[in-house]
Amino acid sequence: METNIRKTLVHWFPKAFSDIGGGASYSDYEVLCHFARYTITLISDNNESKHEPFKLILQMYRKGTLYEKNAIENEYLRILAEEEKSLTLMEHLCLMPEDLKAVYIKTILENQLTAQ
Repeated sequence: METNIRKTLVHWFPKAFSDIGGGASYSDYEVLCHFARYTITLISDNNESKHEPFKLILQMYRKGTLYEKNAIENEYLRILAEEEKSLTLMEHLCLMPEDLKAVYIKTILENQLTAQ
């Protein structure tokens, strides 16, 4: 069964999933993890569309169920937070829509608390 997360991400970013066949056999968490790594690649390559994934993630987060919101926080934002460095934090926050920044910072703080 195709979920809303998988359907939305593959529809708007088919290139991100071309290497895994559209992600049909992957869970939402695996799809979000893969998409987070794709986003990191866009940012590191300074791709002109590097802010687009954040816009879509915010829309999915706003309209999502509790399950979808948790999946976005626990996979997509967690992967980004794990890769975060103090030198890149401001750049990444500038790429994100305002409403997503608070959720991202919360995810960073939660990951720091569980790491201790």
